[in-house]
Amino acid sequence: MTTVLGRYVIRQVLIGTTLAVVLLVALDAVFAMIDELRDTGTGTYGVTEAMLYVALTLPRRMYEMLPSAALLGGLLWLGNLAANSELTAMRAAGMTLGRFIVWVLQAGLVVVMVMLIIGEFFAPASETRAQALKASAFDEEISVGSMGLWARDGQRMIHAESVLAGNQLIGVRIIEFTGDREPSRITRAARARFVDGDWRLEDVERSQLSHDRVVAEHREQETIDRLIAPEYFDVLVVEPSQMAALDLYRYIDYLQQNQLDAAPYEVAFWQRFTLPASTFVMLLLAIPFLFGSQREGGAGQRLFIGIAIGVSFVIVMRAITHLGLVYNLPPLLAASLPVLLFLAIALFALRRMAVRA
Repeated sequence: MTTVLGRYVIRQVLIGTTLAVVLLVALDAVFAMIDELRDTGTGTYGVTEAMLYVALTLPRRMYEMLPSAALLGGLLWLGNLAANSELTAMRAAGMTLGRFIVWVLQAGLVVVMVMLIIGEFFAPASETRAQALKASAFDEEISVGSMGLWARDGQRMIHAESVLAGNQLIGVRIIEFTGDREPSRITRAARARFVDGDWRLEDVERSQLSHDRVVAEHREQETIDRLIAPEYFDVLVVEPSQMAALDLYRYIDYLQQNQLDAAPYEVAFWQRFTLPASTFVMLLLAIPFLFGSQREGGAGQRLFIGIAIGVSFVIVMRAITHLGLVYNLPPLLAASLPVLLFLAIALFALRRMAVRA
C-alpha cells in the first residue's frame, strides 16, 4: 500500500505530466494550424475546416507527446522538491532510492494507462474522421469511411477497400454507367499503383454488361490514365502509427495473405507497446538529475535537459525505425531498440548515482 509520502510523489509527477502535455500539445497544435492554413482555399477547405481538422488530431498528438511530457513533468515538478531540499528531507527520514523509484514508476503506470486508452480508442477514430473531413473538403466527390474509399469521376464510381502509402489502392472496383445511369461495365482489380503518370491495375477482371448478356475477360495487368488524382493521397492515407493495435494486427494479416509489404505496419504494431513503455524509461532518466549534481540547477536548466533528452529519443526512434525498414531488421527489434538503448542509459546513470550516494 502506498504511503502518504508516496502519494505525494505520485501526485507531483502526475501534475507535472498533465501541465507538460497541455503545453506541448498546444504548441504542436499551433504549428499544425499554421501548416494547415496553407491548404485553405482548396475546394471547400477553409479556416473553420482547418481548425476542426487540427482539433480532431489532438488525441493523436497527446498520445505521441505523453512520454516526453512525463520526462518534463518529472524533471520540473520533482526538481522543485530537490531544489527545496524536500528530497533530502525524505531521504533523511528513511526513504530509500528504490522506494522512490517505485513511486515514480507507479505514477508512470497511470500515465501509460491513460496513454493506452487514448491511443487505442480515441486517437484512431478521431484521426480517421480528420482525414475524411479533409478529403471531402478537398473534393466533394471523394469520401472515406469504414467501407473504404468511394469516389465519383463523371460516369464512373470508384471503390477501394484500402488506401496504402505510395499511391497504392487495394481491392479496386470501377463501375461505369451509361447516360441513363445504368451500369455498363464493372472492372475489378486486386491492386492499383500510380506509376509514371498512369495507373497500373493488377489481376484485372472486367464484366461488360448489356441487356441480354455479360461478357467477362481477365488480364494480368492493365494501364489506365485516370483513376484518382494522386495529390489526394496525402489526405486519404492514415499512417500506420495512427492506427489501433487491433486494426494493425488485422491489416498485417491481410497484407501478408496478399503477399504485400507489411514491414511498416509490423513496426507500427510493436511500437504500440514500446512507445507506452518508453514512459517508464523517460521517468527513470529524470531521476539521476534529481539526486545528482544537477539538483542545484533552476527550472530553466531542467527544462533544457528534458527537451534535449526528449528530442534525442524521438530522433533515435525515427532513425532506427527507418534503418530497420531499409536493412530489413526484425520489426520487434526495430521498434524496441530505441527504448532498450535509453533504458540502458537510464540504468547506467542510476547505478552511478547509487554508487556515489
